Amino acid sequence: MSLLRPSALLNLDGQELTSAEAAALLITVSLSVGTEHDGVEILAWPDSKLSAAGPGSTLEVSLGHAGEEELVWTGEVRSVVQSPEGLALEGLAPSYALSRQYRSQTFLKQTAGDIARDLAGEIDVGEVGADVELEAYAVDDRRSIWAHLHELARLTGSEVGSDPEGGLRFVPPREGSADVKVRYGADLLRWELSAAAAGTPAAVAALGSASEEGAEKWHWLRHDPVPSAGDSPTSVVATFRTRDAADALAERLAGSAARAAMSGEVTIVGRPEVRPGDLLEVQDLSPDPGILRVLGVRHVLDGRAGFVTTLRVEGEGGGGLGGLLP
Repeated sequence: MSLLRPSALLNLDGQELTSAEAAALLITVSLSVGTEHDGVEILAWPDSKLSAAGPGSTLEVSLGHAGEEELVWTGEVRSVVQSPEGLALEGLAPSYALSRQYRSQTFLKQTAGDIARDLAGEIDVGEVGADVELEAYAVDDRRSIWAHLHELARLTGSEVGSDPEGGLRFVPPREGSADVKVRYGADLLRWELSAAAAGTPAAVAALGSASEEGAEKWHWLRHDPVPSAGDSPTSVVATFRTRDAADALAERLAGSAARAAMSGEVTIVGRPEVRPGDLLEVQDLSPDPGILRVLGVRHVLDGRAGFVTTLRVEGEGGGGLGGLLP
């Protein structure tokens, strides 16, 4: 049986270095679905070969066991701090550029996915799966492209993130069986999960008329667009002109509320293949939390703890804990 040694490969401006060759002391990679950009932080000895890096340098980080490293992050160096005590390097995924870009444009009768591809501009686009058609969507230069992408995500129940190559992801939450399975007593190092009552999702209506008989007809505006909403808040989405689009968002808001009823963190032995949006199953854990959805991933490689992965998770809407867990 061979001894597995945690390792990292760092590709700086085309030059590949192992973590040992780069004299890296601590590598932290943070990934998420949400408004934060995927990032990396590296601490190294003062004479590290990474001292050649500067703002704008390209960087790729692969983690895993020696000889089996997997790409987990691609981006650009944003800052380098050097001192007699060491070197600190920080990088952000290509999506960072979208936080500094502004446009004014109106999109007519296009899907949210097509709009996301257009807004990405020169940023590579990876997986896009939002096929909800919007009657009209206006982009203005009072907010960044990144902010508009997240508004599109809220309108369509999608998630925004980056893939390992730095490409933009704009997709619905994943459903089905677990992508990653870990075992209690083997892979699981620490866990903390909490359960709470699910929130009440908003009812959703399209901006339209009572008759819905087409553009050639006269209409009465709806007095009560969602009569079955009851005590739920109601959201009338101006860019939706069909009931199907409104019903699809209502279904995803209900799913989001159910998933948010469970939340917490799970720390496991380093797993470079885990990505935000993946579905996780913890086997042999009692009580069984069911399938968990990964919202954030933090990989840490250092000389003391080795390689560990901490996952920020929520429920998948079908599991239950019966209260607060230790």
